[in-house]
This record gives sequence, structure tokens and C-alpha cells, in this order.
Amino acid sequence: MEKRTAQQIEEREDGKRYLLYDWYPKAIPANVSAGEMTYLDSMYSFACFHSKSPKGFELGFGSGNYLHSHFLTGESGKIRIGKYVILEATNIMANDEVVIGDHCMFSWGSYITDTWLSEATYACDIRKKILEQLAGSENRYLDIPSPKPVVIEDNVWVGFDAVIMPGVRLGRGCVVGSKTVIWEDVPPYAVIAGEPARIVKYLQPDDTENAKRKALHLYQKN
Repeated sequence: MEKRTAQQIEEREDGKRYLLYDWYPKAIPANVSAGEMTYLDSMYSFACFHSKSPKGFELGFGSGNYLHSHFLTGESGKIRIGKYVILEATNIMANDEVVIGDHCMFSWGSYITDTWLSEATYACDIRKKILEQLAGSENRYLDIPSPKPVVIEDNVWVGFDAVIMPGVRLGRGCVVGSKTVIWEDVPPYAVIAGEPARIVKYLQPDDTENAKRKALHLYQKN
């Protein structure tokens, strides 16, 4: 954990790190990494974080978790979040991996999951095993077989209560409407909304390297 986070972090006598003034008593997991100028909100967000991966959670420069987002993982789950990302009461479930690029924004109640019931879980013995694991373990999480990683590219906006399902890739610069459930990949710069989800328009790419250079040149002239 780098020193220049937006919150004070202290190491206590037990050798673990804690957010200073956090109302929730959980220590910062050793495999949680936050870059400079980041904001973790509260360790309550990690109450169901059970990852044993060496890099179970990574939060990039200038990114923030606000209003108690929840990060739910199995033992193999990994969550990687890029730079300048806003997570506002966002829920992320990872039994494999969820990757979020730079400059993304997620509204309250949005949900990203790499895990869902499928043909692999239809058999009674499989469902029984899942429920027994959930009920009998101190680390309660849905260890469902065959998770599918989720990838969210740079500069994506996701509206409130939207759901991103397993295996989905959201293309660069796309916008997901509120309460939309996404089951399939979304192409770059698409605006997708409705039930069932459909592409309603495409945006002009204004975040390319060439567009950035033009904007910087215009700014310098003024």
C-alpha cells in the first residue's frame, strides 16, 4: 500500500494495516494494493473478500471506492481496477477475474460478476455441493464452477442498477444505460440500453490519442 492515499493508514501491534477512523474493524488484506491518491472508503467493502491470490485486488492511481461498494471474491478471485476510476456503491463478484480499465465510472447499484448459474450447475449433486460449501464455510461465497472473466476497457460509463454478466467485454468508450443487463460483448463507443439490451447509437471517438493531442494543443493556445 503506497503512502500517498487519500486516507490515513496505520500499522498496529498485530502487524496488520488498518484505515484510520474506519468504523469497520477489518484489517486491510495483505493482497489488497492501492496506488497513490486512491480512496478505499471502508474495509466493510471487503467483508466478503476471500481472495488468496497474491494480487487479489488492485486499485490504480486516483481511483476511488465510494458509498460502500462491495468486493466479493472466492479464493481464486482477482479484481484489477485502472486509473481514475469511480466506483459508487458498485458490486463486483469475482471467482476468476474482473478487469476494469482507466477513466471508467460506475453508478450506484451497478453489478459486475464473472459467476452465474449455467449448464455446469444444473445437476443436483453440483448444486448440493455449492450449497454445502456456502452453508458450511466461514468464508461464505458462491463457488460456482466455470466463471468467465469480465473485461471493461477504458472510458466506459455504466448506469445505476446495470448488471454486467460473466464473460462480457465492454468496448472502449461505450455507455451502458441504467438497469440494463448485459449478456454479450458491447462494441467500442456504443450506447446500449433497454430490455432486452440493444444498441441505440454510437458515439464519436473523442478519446483517441489524436483527439487528446488536438485538445491539448487547443488548451495551450488559449
